[in-house]
Amino acid sequence: MTAEEKDVISAALHEASVSAGYSEDDLFQRFISLGEADLRISPRYPDLRKPRSRKVVMIEALLSSGTAEDRKRLLLSAMVSRLQAAGTDPEDVMVFFGEIDRSNSSFGGGRLAPPVDVQTTT
Repeated sequence: MTAEEKDVISAALHEASVSAGYSEDDLFQRFISLGEADLRISPRYPDLRKPRSRKVVMIEALLSSGTAEDRKRLLLSAMVSRLQAAGTDPEDVMVFFGEIDRSNSSFGGGRLAPPVDVQTTT
């Protein structure tokens, strides 16, 4: 994956996050590119309409413990639609949410992470 392709995906994911109510400043992304020999993925699991391409995007999104399922659905929908608009086939998007207690993390300065402030949209 080129730097330009990563930039497009990064922008789409950040737009999705902001549209789901997260702060514009809440931007922490990491890209890991694996060679074909380093990743095995079923082409249709669990019930895809068509096989995945070779351009699978696997997203691990860390959220605060207790994040409501509705918020996860909103974020998931926003990620898939923004990535599709940026040229990624929705069948190639895999998302895994992991929850972490914010008291177990620090964003810098030796301070524990503050409570999350999610803006609701109407």
